[in-house]
Amino acid sequence: MAKTIFIFSIFFCGIWTSVLSQNENKISVLDFGAIPNDNIDDTKALREAAANARKKPNTLLYFPAGKYHISDPKAIKIQEDAMSGKLGPNPQDELYVANKEYVIGLDFGGAKNLRIDAHGVELICDGWMEPLSFRNCNNVELNGITIDYKRIPNSAGKIINLGTDFVDVKFPESDPVSKDLIMLRIMIYDLDKESLVGPAVYQQRKELIAPQTIRFYGKGIRDQALVGRVLIALSGFHYRPAILIYKTKDIVLNDVTIHAQAGMGIVGHLSENISMNRLKIIPREGRFVSSNTDATHFATNRGFIHFNNCEFAGQGDDATNVHTYYSHIVSHQDSNVCEIILGERNYTHSLYLDEPQYGDVLAVVEKNTLKEVGYIRVRRFWTFPKERKVKIEFDGELPEDIESYYLANITASPSLKFVNCKVKSHRARSVLVKTRKVLIEGCSFENATGTAIHIGAEGNWGEGVASEDVIVRNNTITNCGLGGANDGTIDEASAIAVHVNAKIRNVPGLHKRLLFEGNKITGGIHAISIKGAEDVTIRNNTFTDIQKEPIIVGASRRVKAYNNNGTGEIGANIEDVVLPNLSN
Repeated sequence: MAKTIFIFSIFFCGIWTSVLSQNENKISVLDFGAIPNDNIDDTKALREAAANARKKPNTLLYFPAGKYHISDPKAIKIQEDAMSGKLGPNPQDELYVANKEYVIGLDFGGAKNLRIDAHGVELICDGWMEPLSFRNCNNVELNGITIDYKRIPNSAGKIINLGTDFVDVKFPESDPVSKDLIMLRIMIYDLDKESLVGPAVYQQRKELIAPQTIRFYGKGIRDQALVGRVLIALSGFHYRPAILIYKTKDIVLNDVTIHAQAGMGIVGHLSENISMNRLKIIPREGRFVSSNTDATHFATNRGFIHFNNCEFAGQGDDATNVHTYYSHIVSHQDSNVCEIILGERNYTHSLYLDEPQYGDVLAVVEKNTLKEVGYIRVRRFWTFPKERKVKIEFDGELPEDIESYYLANITASPSLKFVNCKVKSHRARSVLVKTRKVLIEGCSFENATGTAIHIGAEGNWGEGVASEDVIVRNNTITNCGLGGANDGTIDEASAIAVHVNAKIRNVPGLHKRLLFEGNKITGGIHAISIKGAEDVTIRNNTFTDIQKEPIIVGASRRVKAYNNNGTGEIGANIEDVVLPNLSN
C-alpha cells in the first residue's frame, strides 16, 4: 500500500511541479497525505494543507483532480439533530444566531496572496458546515472546486397519489425519510416544463404511510400537485454558507460550483472587490435544489462585485442580493457620538457584527419613507460584538428624534455587474439590487417564482439603500413571477420591479437614473413596474404574452417609455410622468 501511494504521489507531483514551477511557495495536498478518489476521509490532511497555505504569503495550494471527503463529528451531529427535529420545528432558530458554535471545513483565514488550484476537484462534505472560509484575507484566487454533500439538506420525491386534502410522495433510497424528518418549505416541480409550478407551500401535517413514502396534508400542496410531479422539501432555511468571504480584499472565484448547502451558497460581508467567473450554483444532475436559501448574498461590501458567465438554478431564494443595512440609532450621547444596532430579522448574514470604517459616509434615513435626509462621516468607531452594537464618533449632525431615523453606510455600496449569466427554476427573485452603479446585461432569467430583477429598498428586512445609476439591457426574461406576492413577485411585475418597501411608499425620487432597454420579456401580469423613482428610461424592449399593461408607473417623476414593442395602446409611450402611488 505504501509503495502504491508513493508512486501515485510522484505521478501527480511531477505534473504539478512542471505546471506550477513559476510560483515561489508551492504546496500540494498530497504532501499532507490527501489522496483523491480513494474514498478515505481527507479531513486531517486537507486542514493541515490549508493551515500551511494561510500562514505563508504568496502560496499556491494545489489539489490533484478527483474526489475528496471531509467530515467533522460536530458537523455530523448538527446535521442529524437539525434534520431529525431535535433542534425544534425549524433548526434555523437554534443554529442561525450570533456566537453559535459552528464547523469550518477548510479555514483560509488570514491568507495573503493565495492561489488555490482545484480544477476537477469535488469536495464531498459530511455534516452541516461552512466548507470554505476566507476571513481577513487579501488577494485570493480560488479555481475549479466543486462543493457537494454526502447527505443533501433537502428531499425530492415523485407524487404517486392524490386525495381530497393530501398527496402521497415516494422518495428514492438516496433520500432516506422518516416520520421525524424535518420538512419545512415545500415546492412542486413540473418535470416536463423544468419549472416550479407556483409559490412555496407548507404542510399542515405529514405521516409515513409506507417505506420511503410520506403523505402530506395541506390545501396549498394539493392545489399544485399532479401525479408525476416532484415534491421538494427543505430540511432547513438559513445556516452557514458554503463559502464565506469576510473582511477580505480582492478575491476571485473561477469555475467554482456549489451543488448543495444547508444555507446560502456564498456570503460576502465587509469585503472589497469580489469577482466570480463561471460560478455555478446549481443542483447536481437528477436533483432540484442547490442552496437552501440565497445562492449568493453580499452585505456592506466595497469596491465592486462582478458576476461573469455564471449559472444559478434551484436555489431556495434569490440568485444574488447586494445591499447595506439600515441600522437603528439607539443613543446619541453628545453632539458627535452615537450608538447603532441592527435589529431586523436575522442580524447579519455572516452572523458577524456589521461595522463602518474611518471616513465612511452614513446616510441619515427616514424610517417611514427610506428617504435620505442628511449625512454624517465616521471619525472613529468602537465595536461591541456581544451586544451587537457599534459606537461611532462622527462629523455632522443627527436629528433630535433619533428613533425616527436609520443610519445606512452608503460608502459600502459596491458597484455591481451581472453579465452573461443564466438563472432558472428557483424560488423568489433572481437579482435583488440595493446598491449603486449597476449593470445587468446579456442574461437569461427563466421560471422564477418572483420578479426577475428587483431594484428595491426594504425597510422590512432592514436592507437598503435606494439604487442609483442602474442599467438593465439586452436580457431575456421568460415566465417569471410564478409565485405571486407571497413568493417574491413585486407589484405583479414578472421582469423588473422598482420598489420601496416602507410605511409610506408614495415618495418619488428615491431610486435615481435607471435605464431599461433591449430586454425581451415573456409572460406575467405586468412586465415592468416603476415606483419611488426618478429619471427612468424604458426603451426598445419587447413584451410578449403580458396579461395587463406591460408598464405601470406610480409615485415617480421624469419617467419616459418609447419604442417598446408589444405594449398595445396602454403604456406604449410615457413622457415626463408624475403620478401618485398605484396600489401600495
